[in-house]
Amino acid sequence: MTYIISGCTLVDDIIYPDGRSVTGQLGGSLYALTGIKPYDDDVLFVTTAGPDFDQFYGDYYRKNGLSMAGVQSVLPHTRHNILAYESNGRWREYSKHGIDFELTWGNVARIQTAHITAHASDQTRGMYFESAVREPIWRDLAAIRAAAPHAKIMWELLPSDCDATNRHAAIRDLIQRVDIYSLNLPESVALFGTTSEAESIAAIIAIGIPCLFRVGTRGAYMIQDGHAWYAPAYDLEATVDATGCGNCATGAALYGYAEGLHPLRTVIQANLAAALNARQYGPFPAFSPLLRLQLGERVEAEFGRLEGKN
Repeated sequence: MTYIISGCTLVDDIIYPDGRSVTGQLGGSLYALTGIKPYDDDVLFVTTAGPDFDQFYGDYYRKNGLSMAGVQSVLPHTRHNILAYESNGRWREYSKHGIDFELTWGNVARIQTAHITAHASDQTRGMYFESAVREPIWRDLAAIRAAAPHAKIMWELLPSDCDATNRHAAIRDLIQRVDIYSLNLPESVALFGTTSEAESIAAIIAIGIPCLFRVGTRGAYMIQDGHAWYAPAYDLEATVDATGCGNCATGAALYGYAEGLHPLRTVIQANLAAALNARQYGPFPAFSPLLRLQLGERVEAEFGRLEGKN
């Protein structure tokens, strides 16, 4: 596969700060796949689930021509979470099936190295990991790189890691071992001890590893080669639900970086993919060649508009 997305599969019941709620939404790292799908069809989601995966995800996979080869059916049922948003944009997440399910099956649900390497090759250009800094898969990073020697590895940091000060040294070490990473503004404040967007940008530049730095409804920066390339968020007036927009943008940024695109193009593509994601509850429903053509034209127009401002 050209692109491999690795992470959890969830079904989400979402509670919003204003009291609204939705149930049975597709969730988890699938959103990162939908960041690449507008620009490249050769992308595989490697994940763990239960025998009921098809019940929740089957129609979406078939509608979008996705392969289920990466789905490892190792759980008694697909993980189903309650996702409760707070007014500051952060969230709490917990299993609908209770803490006992997570304690019993949490380790089984983790992605294993063999799940990744089974689909990797010298044709693989990018891999995405949404994995905690202490997960065992990072110990096998050398084996993963050997299986896909030309792939760029993207790490999307987790809020729980950034909030835990005793993990900060390990996070900084792992950032140096990947090719590109992503985090948002609250995560950067927790990790770097910064107090502003500008301070966080300076801290990321000092680290020296390319980063998609997401700043909510303001948009995002692609920070690369000592410079922060900014693009705004798009189509905010059409937003229905922002769940998964971070994953979506991060997946698109991996694509842009692995393809060697100009950093400004990368962040524009990331924000446009996130805008598609925000138009409805759950991931964007159906990708098409026409959509890809329209996005390409919009990327070109935005690049021309923003190039002189960055």
